[in-house]
Amino acid sequence: MSLLQEIKEMLSTWRATAVLLLLLAAAMAAATFLEAGLGTEAARGVVYHAWWFFVLYGLLIANFVLVSHRYGLWRRKQWGLLLLHYGFAVILGGAAITHLWGYEGMMHIRTGQSSDRLFAADGSVHELPFRVTLRDFRLVRYPGSNTPSSYESDVTIHEGNSSRNVRIYMNNIARSGGFRLYQSSYDPDERGTVLSVNHDPAGNAVTYAGYLLLCAGLVGSLTQKGSRFRTLLEKLDRSSQTTDAHEAETL
Repeated sequence: MSLLQEIKEMLSTWRATAVLLLLLAAAMAAATFLEAGLGTEAARGVVYHAWWFFVLYGLLIANFVLVSHRYGLWRRKQWGLLLLHYGFAVILGGAAITHLWGYEGMMHIRTGQSSDRLFAADGSVHELPFRVTLRDFRLVRYPGSNTPSSYESDVTIHEGNSSRNVRIYMNNIARSGGFRLYQSSYDPDERGTVLSVNHDPAGNAVTYAGYLLLCAGLVGSLTQKGSRFRTLLEKLDRSSQTTDAHEAETL
């Protein structure tokens, strides 16, 4: 058996799936600790943009495809499990596209001023196809303390000959031409805002498609004939019918 065949044989097992998912979880946990302690750029450099992280993504995608073929999920008409596997593979593919071709950076704007520049982490500057004006910035603190509870930016996004007002805060982002704008930080004097700008239309579309497949797979796994959930429902239905019949005989 050649080396390639041995690798293929090793990858097409449920054990490989478990090991790779554990490695991915460990990598994500490490990235979270790095981001908390050393910042986002450290997490990107050590984990998210590292060559081994892309290799791990590739191995997981290959594993999901090989397992579905090895166990003949389509032949056994286990469409739910098949969609689950391909959903995971598509989501990982979308994440890989994001890392390879998506880019993001920061936009700093003072109140009353405008910007159409994105400053990336590598020092490059990207000119955006729209302009953002900061109309107002507000910082809300917890009662009786100086700790911020929330902060938000009222901005105007100028796109060609049209303009629209948007409020950006922690759980509300703005979108424009494939770009997404998040509230990231603010100036110490509370007269300026820092927005995180992300551009990744292809990766997002692929990832969303993967989530749709995943949801369809979950529904299929629960409802298809022979599934444990379907079997449980049938047992409950039979039990209910037996109880009703017994009560009818008693009456």
